[in-house]
Amino acid sequence: MNDDTRERAPDGKITVMVVEDDYLARRAVPLLMAGDDIELLGVCETADEAVELARRARPRVALIDMRLQGDSRAGVELIRALRATSPDTACCVITATDTQGDLFADAFFAGAQGYSRKGDSRNGDLRDLTRRLAMGEWVVDSEISARYVRRGARVDQWRMRGTESGEPRLTDREHECLALVAQQLSTKEIAARMVISENTVKTHIGHIISKLQVQNRDQAVLYAVLKGYFTSPDTDSNG
Repeated sequence: MNDDTRERAPDGKITVMVVEDDYLARRAVPLLMAGDDIELLGVCETADEAVELARRARPRVALIDMRLQGDSRAGVELIRALRATSPDTACCVITATDTQGDLFADAFFAGAQGYSRKGDSRNGDLRDLTRRLAMGEWVVDSEISARYVRRGARVDQWRMRGTESGEPRLTDREHECLALVAQQLSTKEIAARMVISENTVKTHIGHIISKLQVQNRDQAVLYAVLKGYFTSPDTDSNG
């Protein structure tokens, strides 16, 4: 997702809301979010409060605890509601665990732009995370994305689906390169398959990462899988 139309506050600050049902965590949020370029609109305890705040304030970024009031699916359902209420808000799941099963994929299908573990410094602090989301970056913890890709990219062949209008457009050669990356091939192996140099493979991968607004090749594959770019021949009735 790369949407620069989301509104900033009149003073140019990035507006953000946080959804967290833990009392101590809510108390800490104002300190964790303090920044000259960030305006914290509010810290919501429930999904209903979050939807109402989003309706009134249209935040640029929403950081959402996956589990609310003991319901592991509450975060996913809230993302859907927020996307319907404030479509330009960048939603990011903040979770205490890794993938929580299929909820990881469900969060992205619901419209999440990011997925980060609580206390994981690799995505920066909450302020850095907010800034990256506001810039349109697709933020996923590298360890989580790599694990998901290894589990999901096991077929021998992949074919690219046509991307939906508004999604990043890759060239045919970039499509081919990303499909080979999804098969866990090395740069050298991809170069041999595509009959190009390793430097050209690296250039293709660099373009793919840039176009998809991700951080590395694992996240590029994850983005493509979750967005439906790939289809396996053995599950495609038209293949």
